[in-house]
Amino acid sequence: MTPRERAAFRAGIETMRQIALLSAVNLEVRDDARELRQQAAVAALQGLAEGAKELMLGTQSEASPVQRAFALIADEPGESGEIPCPTCASRLHWARDASNGHVHGQCETDGCLRWMQ
Repeated sequence: MTPRERAAFRAGIETMRQIALLSAVNLEVRDDARELRQQAAVAALQGLAEGAKELMLGTQSEASPVQRAFALIADEPGESGEIPCPTCASRLHWARDASNGHVHGQCETDGCLRWMQ
């Protein structure tokens, strides 16, 4: 992502976080705020806002090994291949599922990086 795209992404996440918190407050002040359904909605919105906050912190710090692998894979043509493992520098095999575009990957080193989207 370019710096401008990162800034726009962070602004969008922050806006979503603020809207979730505002919606939670609106539900808390309703007449039926004590009902279980309303309390569950408030908890869900607060959780969404907390997750967005964590995402914001994650965008400002160093990328995780899986994020670095995804960045390398994005530049690769085809539906499968090998890239250097961002954790141990061994070979990481990856494949893109043709039905949904999800990427699966596994390092050759036992116990190293492995994921399934």
